[in-house]
Amino acid sequence: MALKIEKTKLSEAAVLLAIQKEAFQADLKKYRDYDSSPAAETLDFFKYKINNSFHYTIFLDGKIAGGICVVKVSDTHYRLFRIFLHPSYQDRGLGGKLVSSIEKKFPKVNTWSLDTPKDNRRNRYFYEKLGYQKQGEFNVNDRLTLIEYQKKVK
Repeated sequence: MALKIEKTKLSEAAVLLAIQKEAFQADLKKYRDYDSSPAAETLDFFKYKINNSFHYTIFLDGKIAGGICVVKVSDTHYRLFRIFLHPSYQDRGLGGKLVSSIEKKFPKVNTWSLDTPKDNRRNRYFYEKLGYQKQGEFNVNDRLTLIEYQKKVK
């Protein structure tokens, strides 16, 4: 399976947003977070992110399979804002390769951060396995608590 990560083009926005919505649909139903859920995002906001962050398209065997959004916090601190794959490409061991590839694209960054739902043990295990450490947590609503993670590199 050939994996490629390239800067997202605006022409890919609608396809990527559809994949993102499908990837996060179960979370939207579970947490009912209609204000900030990736599954409730508008096309306009998605395009805004493409233009105002480091947004990448994930290609597998030449097909769009998902996306990654990275936000600059400071010159040495970046945030893995979102990473998503179409459900048909999940559970294939690609996550670690994707995170590693993105971290390597920014060699001057020494602090990475992200958040993930507290009750999503699978995500938490995944990020902890990659070296991310819990920094705290915050409530989004009465159904959703996010854990803030950080990773120091170098």
